[in-house]
Amino acid sequence: MKEYATQHIRNVALVAHHGVGKTTLAEAMLFLARATNRLGRVADGTTLLDYAPDEIQRQITINLSLAQFEWADHKINLIDTPGFPDFVGDVHAALRVADAALLLIRANAGAEVGTEVVWEVIRQAKTPTLLVVNMMDKEHASFENAVRSTHDRLGVNAVPVQLPIGQADSFHGIVDLVELKAYAFTGKGMDEKSSPVPIPEDMKDAVAAARAVLMEEAATGDEHLMDKFLSSGDLTVEEIRKGLCERVVQGDLVPVFCCSAYNNHGVKEILDEVVDVLPSPLDVQPERGRVGDTEVVVRPDATEPFAGVVFKTLSEQHLGDLSMIRVYSGHLEPGRELVNTSRNRPEKIGGLYHLVGKERIECKGCAAGDIVAAVKLKETHTGDSLADKARPVVLPAPRLPGHVTAECVRAKNKGDEEKVAQGLARLHEEDPTFHKQYEPSTKETLIYGMGDLHLEVMVDRLKRRFGVEVVLSKPHVPYRETIRGKAQGEYRHKKQTGGRGQFGEVHLRLEPLPRGEGFKFLDEIKGGVVPNQYIPAVEKGIIAAMERGPLAGYPVVDVQAALYFGKYHDVDSSEMAFKIAAETCFHEVMTRAEARAVLLEPMEEIQVRVPEEFLGDVMGDLSGRRGKIQGTEADGHYQVIRAIVPQAEMYKYSTHLRSLTQGRGMHTSTFSHYEEVPRELAEKVIAAAKAEREAEARAH
Repeated sequence: MKEYATQHIRNVALVAHHGVGKTTLAEAMLFLARATNRLGRVADGTTLLDYAPDEIQRQITINLSLAQFEWADHKINLIDTPGFPDFVGDVHAALRVADAALLLIRANAGAEVGTEVVWEVIRQAKTPTLLVVNMMDKEHASFENAVRSTHDRLGVNAVPVQLPIGQADSFHGIVDLVELKAYAFTGKGMDEKSSPVPIPEDMKDAVAAARAVLMEEAATGDEHLMDKFLSSGDLTVEEIRKGLCERVVQGDLVPVFCCSAYNNHGVKEILDEVVDVLPSPLDVQPERGRVGDTEVVVRPDATEPFAGVVFKTLSEQHLGDLSMIRVYSGHLEPGRELVNTSRNRPEKIGGLYHLVGKERIECKGCAAGDIVAAVKLKETHTGDSLADKARPVVLPAPRLPGHVTAECVRAKNKGDEEKVAQGLARLHEEDPTFHKQYEPSTKETLIYGMGDLHLEVMVDRLKRRFGVEVVLSKPHVPYRETIRGKAQGEYRHKKQTGGRGQFGEVHLRLEPLPRGEGFKFLDEIKGGVVPNQYIPAVEKGIIAAMERGPLAGYPVVDVQAALYFGKYHDVDSSEMAFKIAAETCFHEVMTRAEARAVLLEPMEEIQVRVPEEFLGDVMGDLSGRRGKIQGTEADGHYQVIRAIVPQAEMYKYSTHLRSLTQGRGMHTSTFSHYEEVPRELAEKVIAAAKAEREAEARAH
């Protein structure tokens, strides 16, 4: 593949609800562009873009994949994305680097749940978009209803640029409203042919009305075009295209096309419009990055210093990692010495490749605006910036959504822990929305993801690729313990065995600290009743005692401990004796009635975004989970609820929310603070912890 100049590049993301035909449309485009000599089918597992074993088995897209091909003297970098909300991280990554999006909807269903999810991402990324009504050949297909649903559910200003000739099983052609020409399709799939035909008589009125709307919309963004349209009522084909392109880039117009990707009907016409209407990297706002504290504009110019972002890492079992790089400025060629500005480390570029799914075509170099895959970058991870030493700019990484679900993970077979840890780290590298964390207070490794299917796929990949099986279970809640009152007491540690004994006596006073203050130790010893060399041992003993509190074995927080008196023995006292005395004394004082020891639970601050009709149900459900509603605010057709909810009540909430809102509710959560557990619940937690400890003791 030759190198293309920036103005001849189109970076396009394919986004949609799952099962709407993104991968099938991409296959048809690759076939028409002669990048492949066959039409792959998702059901047969023969597509170029869904090549991972689990994608073939499940017949869904799990990872974004890249298809780079040539069309009409342009290079199209097509990014096929997953449709399931569990893999929305890749949609964010794709839209971070694409200059435009093709949003697909079903002709017989219109805007669906997943359409709303990806439209929200498009809206935040301000990505210019074309709408494609696919599956025009399916039963109950209605172009008009599908377009109307995007107005009603998404608030999109969708304007048809084509009209279908026939619908459902009679769909056999399209009318191009820009050029005012009609095309009829014969043959299907690889045998498809389209030929010009006269516009059907019974469609002429509808075509004239739709074209008038199209011309008015094209003229709206340009004063000169508006004047011409108002005076003559007509625009030339070039003027319509120019006007459309401007409005699409501004983001206030979405042109609509129709096709049947499976039959390869109408796909060629969409490809032509991708080149004619969608922006090149020169037509969109240039990137902004930072060099130190200074903001710099990174222009898509091949003569400027190099700058790019790694937006995805792909792992091939026998071929190693591939880093996908969007080049924002400058020129990139193999062997180039760069700086990873996100981590401040040097990075040498090895081989570069163009990709069509997993097929690689060697790349000798690429200019600003292009996308390329680099092999085995040693220091670079997903989201990192690469730049020339002359201008070490840091560009924004893709903004990924926070996790929505967590599970406790452990190796099924003893001795596999190291392999599991390595496997989880590799999977996080490929998909940053999946990550692991160790929780010391519960001694559990937790994995976080975007939904149950997401975690299921990751567990499957651990087994398939790394040969380790894991067991998932409900995570323990990381409770904490503290006191609400002042208490004091003493403990003498005395042991007399043959030879030297052990002796240490400590008197401690405990007081509560404000939430989040942690721990303070006060040395109030007067007159050397405890020699200075033993005081650090007392503090160490208290810190050790705080790791496992006396109520349920959870860490103790927000306590001030004062050592105000003690006794020692010239011969038998030692650091160890004072450490043991302090540890035991702390637990004894904390369990005294006046200390009023309590259990604390983690609270999460959550934001739930739901359509208005589900507001009452969702708020009622949150209250039932001991949640405190902080407020609601409108966001288009949606309401955003802010609430504080105990973490103990949030297990599998994302699945429950989807079932409560027909899949349309989304939520994000972040840790907020610790709060006291209601007494009757605390008693249950303490009893459960005691039972668990006894069971463990019996097992040993």
